[in-house]
Amino acid sequence: MLLRRMADYQPDLVREARAALGASHAEYLAAFSRWQAMLRSRSAPRGLHLLRAVLGPEEHRDEVRVGDARATVHHWPLAGLWPELRWRAVVGVAGVVLDGSLVRAASAPPPDLPEPSALVPWGCVVADTLRRWPDAVQTDPEVPSRWLVEVRGHRLWFVHGLLQLVEPPATGGTERKEGPLPNA
Repeated sequence: MLLRRMADYQPDLVREARAALGASHAEYLAAFSRWQAMLRSRSAPRGLHLLRAVLGPEEHRDEVRVGDARATVHHWPLAGLWPELRWRAVVGVAGVVLDGSLVRAASAPPPDLPEPSALVPWGCVVADTLRRWPDAVQTDPEVPSRWLVEVRGHRLWFVHGLLQLVEPPATGGTERKEGPLPNA
């Protein structure tokens, strides 16, 4: 499920990851189709129950307050590709998932990030960039699973919280594009 949206930006990395996981292209597409079917099924579990059905029991969870509201943050390890990352789901009342993204595991030290122009795809998560550049500006591009962080004129595009693309600063007379469009 995570790799399918990342293929919009990094098809070569996704192809390598799929091979490292030992999955054929057909298996990769079938897994994504199963995930989509579960999301739309009337009989599949919803919210937190769906995540537990797919990912198993969470590694840990923490209760957090956001103003007067309470939420629970759940973390799951992901087998294979990113051992230093976790899937984090912020869950509200009645098990409703409010947000989900990849984050660095509490036990994994954050990477020493270079200047924005030298960042590499899949080399950091949103929180790593905000730690390195506290003045960075976050923007919700209003596309599910994507996030944009602007730092030092660069636009850093994330999918599910993991860096996918660095757009350099716009130069004189060049219009800035609005980021890659999803492949249907």
